[in-house]
Order: sequence, then structure tokens, then C-alpha cells
Amino acid sequence: MTKSDDEDRLLRSVPLQNAQSILRARQQAEGVLVTAGEGLEQKTTELALSLSMVRATLEASRDGILVTDDNAHVTGFNQQYVRMWGLSDELMAFRDHERLLHVASQQVEDAQHYLDRVHEIYRHSPAESFDLLQLRDGRVYERSSKIQIVEGQHVGRVWVFRDITEQRRTEDALRKKARVLELLNKTGTILTAKLDVRMLAQAVIDAATEISGAKVGAFFYNTAAPGGNRPFLRTVAGIAAEDFDSSGLPQAGALFDLTLSGAPLVHLDDLSKDARYQAPARPGAVPIRSYLAVPVASGSADVIGGLFFGHPDAGVFDERAERLVTGIAAQAGVSIDNARLYEVARQAAQEREKLLDNERAARSEAEQMSRMKDEFLAMLAHELRNPLAPLRASAEILRLGAGDPVVLERTRAIMERQIAHMTRLVDDLLDVSRISRGKLELRLEQITLDDAIRSAAETSRPVIAERQHSFSISMPEQPIEVSADPVRLSQAFTNLLNNAAKYTPEGGSVELRVAADAHGVTVSIEDNGIGVPEHLSTRIFDMFVQGEPSPATPQAQGGLGIGLTLVRKIVEMHGGSIRAESRSDGPGSRFIVWLPVAGSGAPALPAADAGAAAAVNGPVRRHVNAFEPRRILVTDDNVDAALTLASLLGMWGHEVRAAHDGAEAIAAAASFRPDFIFLDIGMPHMDGYEACRRIRALGQVPAPVVVALTGWGQADDKRKAQEAGFDHHFTKPVDPARLEALVGSNF
Repeated sequence: MTKSDDEDRLLRSVPLQNAQSILRARQQAEGVLVTAGEGLEQKTTELALSLSMVRATLEASRDGILVTDDNAHVTGFNQQYVRMWGLSDELMAFRDHERLLHVASQQVEDAQHYLDRVHEIYRHSPAESFDLLQLRDGRVYERSSKIQIVEGQHVGRVWVFRDITEQRRTEDALRKKARVLELLNKTGTILTAKLDVRMLAQAVIDAATEISGAKVGAFFYNTAAPGGNRPFLRTVAGIAAEDFDSSGLPQAGALFDLTLSGAPLVHLDDLSKDARYQAPARPGAVPIRSYLAVPVASGSADVIGGLFFGHPDAGVFDERAERLVTGIAAQAGVSIDNARLYEVARQAAQEREKLLDNERAARSEAEQMSRMKDEFLAMLAHELRNPLAPLRASAEILRLGAGDPVVLERTRAIMERQIAHMTRLVDDLLDVSRISRGKLELRLEQITLDDAIRSAAETSRPVIAERQHSFSISMPEQPIEVSADPVRLSQAFTNLLNNAAKYTPEGGSVELRVAADAHGVTVSIEDNGIGVPEHLSTRIFDMFVQGEPSPATPQAQGGLGIGLTLVRKIVEMHGGSIRAESRSDGPGSRFIVWLPVAGSGAPALPAADAGAAAAVNGPVRRHVNAFEPRRILVTDDNVDAALTLASLLGMWGHEVRAAHDGAEAIAAAASFRPDFIFLDIGMPHMDGYEACRRIRALGQVPAPVVVALTGWGQADDKRKAQEAGFDHHFTKPVDPARLEALVGSNF
């Protein structure tokens, strides 16, 4: 075979091979197409089945379901949704959610809120939403929605509507039953536990009104109202008491009287159709149609009153309301009857307790007055004995015929001061007595206030100077005229100035300021002392009340506690007033006297010379019945008392030293080692009891004889002296013979 034959044969085989390849490819493609068609048909069948199942599921749901896209286009729904909203097929064919909303909103209580809420959900696209829809016909729907996500894309929203009307009704019924049980339980507890008639009546009418479903309820007592003939309205419920006359509920007439006469329960579905009903004539009265009334009887069958209920709608009250109200009325009758009996018994007990309280108060007042009398008498005895002691000692000095002119002059001055002090005490007592009996008379005249104040300042100046206080007076330049008794008014200001000096530590300040206006004049006396204690702020002007001394004001001890009482009485008799207060700008007190303008003490005693203590051992004059000299220590914060007793003992030939407070007495006892120690009890800083205990603690051998020489002379005072370590208790003024016998005895 030639080469050309081979080429020819090769060329003829190529198309044949291509044709065969194409045929095989076609056969394969046809096979794939057949397989694909069969798969598509199967998938279509499966999809149709799935859609049918979804549709069946939607239709089987008891909830109404609506599916929309983001443009409010309806993409799906079930027939339950159509039935729930009463929508037509023609309307559903539009597939427009806005049209559906318009129709549905007409059925909802608040149509605009319903539409606004749906638009808000579309606008903000929350993942989920939930709302309660109240329909006009009483139905209640739950509406929920949830976004649809397909392959990560937001494609629309599913709306689900559930009718919960029956569920709500069941829940409401259960709540009402629970509320009724709660009210019955609460009312029963009150009826069995409380004995207050008003509380019981209110609890009964409140509970019965709510349980019965009434709009207004009232409980009437079957007694005449004060000043009238109709029954007394006790309590109301459902409305304010002042609105009851416009409530439309009967308050008089045959129908009303029927219940209060004890007739059984009265129940009317329409009160307006009963001829016995007398509608209130008051304008604006609310008509009552449903009416329920039941009597309230006591255990003895006496009708206490009645429960009355009303409602503007007809046929509201049912048999259940009748049973509940009747049961409450039966319980209330017994409880209220018991409460009334208890109230009568309680009132009787209160009357008895009131009588007992009055008796106790009278007894307490009498006991207090007795205590005050005893305290006053003890204080008076103390204050009188204090000056009597130096007077008696001075008299003994004179009797012994002391020849030293210095001793005689000192003794005379002591007697003069102590007599003046006693005179002032007696004058104060007489003034208080006159005021309490209304016997104090004022000799009124037109004076300038400046005269009374200047007089008081001059009288008090020695006391103020003794305490080294600075003193200033500030008065208007224009004279102020008042109608006053110049002596008594000056006495009042003197007492106030002395009081300020007395309760202010040494080196303090006392200021008197005067201010006037068209109605009156104000006199303010201020100091920077210890101030007015809070517990005395309301009692500082009471009889026998005294301020409390402090270590910085030991001179505040003593006095009868009547000075400020006199001041108040004198000021009030002048038509004025006085008040006391602690200063707000620092320590101290302020006494403010107000007096109407016109037309509308005894001088303080100078202190004894402190240096005189060094001369207590006057010239020795031995007594006719001479005895062995003793070493004697006399301690008394009253310098005159100490000096006179020391002088007397010195004239008897004893070696005597004087001290004026407890600490000084202890130091003198340790260094002087006396045979006798005379201690005053009421000393500042450290009283005589404490000083005696500390002297005994020194353990001196032989131990000194310690004598309490004091103005405090009650039995209790003597007992406390003995417990503190005193050997003897002498009450001032001591008899010189008794004193001489003691220091001359063998011990």
C-alpha cells in the first residue's frame, strides 16, 4: 500500500471518530437530563408536601397568624387570623397590612395607640414584641411578633394573635374569690379582735360594699342623731362622707325604716320601680337602681342598725352577694354589741382611773409641797444659822471683855454684816409672803428708768467689784419715763445684777443694756458666766429653784432660791414680763425684762478681809476654869464664821489656825497636827464630808477629834457625817458652853 492510500484512510477515520464521540456525549447528556428531571420532580413534590404541611400547621393553630415583609406586604396568614378579626376574602386579597390594620383598629379600645404601636414596631424592628389588646366587645388579645431571618437575611415579621378572654375571665374570677376570702378573713379578724365600735363599723361597711359589688354603702345606727330624729349615720364606703346626701341611697322613708325595724333582707333589682322609694331631692343626686339592705342585730336580737348598699345599674346584686352580706351583718351585730358594752365598761374604768389619777396627783402634789417645805425650812435654817454662828461667837468675845481695839472693831464689823445679811433674808421672806397673799402694794409714780437702774447699779457695785467683774451700762440718751415703784423696781434690777455677779467666774463681765420703742422698754442684763442649765430653763423663776454652783463660782452656794421669783412678781406687777436664756454668742446668760412706758435690796455685804485670818489668835485670856491648851483647826468658807470661832477659841487659850476650804484644811491638818478640827460641811470645791475622809486617811496618831460644825442639822445630815468619819455633829450656832466643854474634855 502506498503512502497516499494511508493518508486517505486516516482522513476518512477522523470524522467518524468525532461523530462517535459526539454520540457518546449526547447519550451521556440525555442521561443526566433524565436524572435531573426525575430529581426536580421529586423535589417539587417534596416542596409541595412541605408547603401543604406548613399550611396545615398554620390552619391547625388556635392562634391567628399573619406574616408580612418589611414593606407591610402580607406574605402569609391563616384562617384563624381572618376569623378573629372578621376580615373578608376580598380584603385579604389585597395583601396590604395597612388596610387590615385600619379595619382591626376599629375593634380596639384605643385605636390610635394600636396603630401607633404597629408603626413603631415596623420602624424600630425589634427582635420581639408583646402587647395586650383590649377590644371594644370585651375580648382580650395577646399580640406578639418576631422577625423572620432566612439565610442570615431579614425577610419580614410574623404576627401572632391569641384570644385570652376566657383565661382573663377565669383569672379575674379567681382574683375576686381570693379578694372576697381575704376581705372575709380580715373582717372576721377585726370583728373578733377589735373592741373599737367606730373601727368595727368602718371595717364592716368597707368589706361588705366591696364584696357585694356596690358603688356606695352605709352603716346606720338605730339611734337618733344628735339634734335630729333620723338614725345616726355612722360610716360610709365607696364615697366621701360629705357626698353621701347626693348618693341616691335612701336615708328615710318606709323602705329605709323597714330594715331598721328588723325586717329580713331587702333586695330590689330596680329601686326606682318601688313605690316606697323616696328619691333624694338634692340637685345632682345620682340615681340608685340596685338596692340591698340587711339589719344588724345584737346577740339579744335587738336591732343595732342596718347595712345599706346601692348601685346605679339594675340587677347588680345576686344571691351570692345576699349570702355574704347577711353573714357579715350577723357577725357585725355580735361584735359591735360586745364593743359597745366594752366601751361602756372602758369609759367607767377611765372615769375611775381619772379619779385615781386626780387622787394620785393631789397626793403627789401634797408630797412635793411637803418636800419643798422641808427643803425650804432646812435651807432657811442653814442660811439663818450661818450668820448666827459668827454673831454668837462675837457676843461671847464681847462678854469675855476683849480689850484689843482691833479685835473689838473687827467683831463689831462682823456683827453688822451678819445682821444686815439676816435682815435681807427676812425682807425677802416677807416680800414673798406678801406677794403670795396678794398683800404687796406698789407705790406707783412717774419716774425715769435711769433712776431705778442707777440705784440698782450702786447697790450691786460692791458685789460686782468683789468678783472683779467689768460692768457697763448702755442707755438711750433720751430719758425713758415709766410708771413704777422706784424702790421695788430698783430691787428687781439689783437682784438680777447680783445674780449675774454670783454665777460669773472672777474677772468676768456684766452688761446692762436698755432699748425702747413706742410700746415699751427692754432691759437686758448679760453676763459671761455659767449660763442657764437646760433643765432649769423653764423653772428658773419658780420658788426655791436655784442655779447650780461650779468650781469657778463657789460663791453661788447659799440663798433661799426666792430672788428670781421676787423679780418676776415685781416685773409682772408693773405690767411687764421677764425671760431667761443662755447666750448664743458664747457662755453666759441673758435676762430680758420688758416694761411698758409711761401711759401704757439690801446692799451687798463687803467681804471680810482675807488677811485677817493671820490674826485669829487674839490676846489670850484664860477662862476661870482653865484647862490644858489644845491645838485647834477651824475650817469654814464663811470667813466671818471662821474668824469669830477662832478668836473665841484663842481667847480661851488654845492655839488656833483657820482654813477656808477642804484642800486647805487637809494641808493644815498634815502640818499643824491639831487635836481638834472643826469642819463646815457646805464648802466649795470639796465639801466637809470628803475633807474629813481625806484627813482620816492621813493616819495621824493620835487621831484628831473631827467635829462637823454646820447649818445642816437634819437626821440624815448627822448620819452622813458619822459615815464620813466625824466624831461629833454640831449645828450652828453652837452653844459656847458646849464648845468649851468639848475642847476641855479629856480624850
